[in-house]
Amino acid sequence: MALAENNFEEIKNRVFNAYKSEEPKLNEYREFAKDLKNNVKPIKEYSVNAVSFVSSDGGDNRLYFNPAIIELVRVVDSRGNQCALDAIASNSQANELNVRIQVGDNSPLLVKPLKQLCNDLNTDVVGLSYLLNGLGQQGKSTGAIRIYRDIVEWAVLYELMKYREWGSDTIIIREGMLRTKSFKREVFPKIDKLIREAYNAHKRKKITVSMVGVAKQSAVLSRLSVALELEETLHKPYPCYVNVPKNIEEECYNFDRTWLDTLDNSEPSEDGKYLYQAMGKLFLVKFGNRPFDPVWPVDIAEWQAHEADKILGQLMHDAQYGFPIPDFPMCIQKAHDYAKINGIEVDVLQDILLEGITHGLSQSEKEKILRMKYLGKNLTNVRYRNA
Repeated sequence: MALAENNFEEIKNRVFNAYKSEEPKLNEYREFAKDLKNNVKPIKEYSVNAVSFVSSDGGDNRLYFNPAIIELVRVVDSRGNQCALDAIASNSQANELNVRIQVGDNSPLLVKPLKQLCNDLNTDVVGLSYLLNGLGQQGKSTGAIRIYRDIVEWAVLYELMKYREWGSDTIIIREGMLRTKSFKREVFPKIDKLIREAYNAHKRKKITVSMVGVAKQSAVLSRLSVALELEETLHKPYPCYVNVPKNIEEECYNFDRTWLDTLDNSEPSEDGKYLYQAMGKLFLVKFGNRPFDPVWPVDIAEWQAHEADKILGQLMHDAQYGFPIPDFPMCIQKAHDYAKINGIEVDVLQDILLEGITHGLSQSEKEKILRMKYLGKNLTNVRYRNA
């Protein structure tokens, strides 16, 4: 029965009645938005060397010829340099990931940033996360590969912070926040410590290497978006930003505090260890100079939060040239362009997979596979594509 028929009024009334229980929450968020509005600050532009890195989207990196499914994990920076590359079969087991750091430097299996991170943490790959144990398990393998991709991205971030030599002040931009649930809670603080040490090592050479995370969306921005719009919190005719206090941020999450806690505000456990999964302080930032320009969530490394004015000014210098996404860091968009695998490249990789499948088969068996590949295509799609 269509909504346009006689039950439409009943549905409308039920929706309105249901909303009444949500109205107090909106009013609470409007108060948050008013508080934030009182603390909005303008951004002054600063020039800087900006570098970003991204991994290709998982769906763009999936090669399959049933029953074989291969996932590519590929991270590329905004200068076109390939930072990490790996290929994982859908039926791989978690302990097979350890091979990536146990081989020599000239091995095609090596994932160098991951090896550097694991060596400095004195652990193997599987020791980084409980979630990697889902690899090879039905219903969990895809999620485990997603976790592995995130871990490799963090390994690249670590490599850029610690093992790269920068000749001038640089800002390294991660697409995504400076927080993750991919690592064990006892492992993430160790990564935080190593990155802080790398930051200080650069400072001793009179070079500042800043680190930020920029996302297109977040739970905080999503939950507050209506209230921010109603209160015109960031409707300024100039670039501006506001720090989001922890109490407001906490109200917007529906899970435990490990996503919020950093070294500065976490409490040690009974054995004296700190357990947390974040190293950034959250800001809502508008890089454009028009009232209705987009607002982005930005994490600034906790140890540099007091330099937010300068860091966001450096980020704005890169973001105002953003295309095709306006007022979004251009170096992230460049990294996406480099990381993207186009249709022809996918076809070539599919042929490589096919070559691997047919290796060792007889000539007649190879012909059967080729016939299956080319004659088994969806003929309806081919017909309309060529019409």
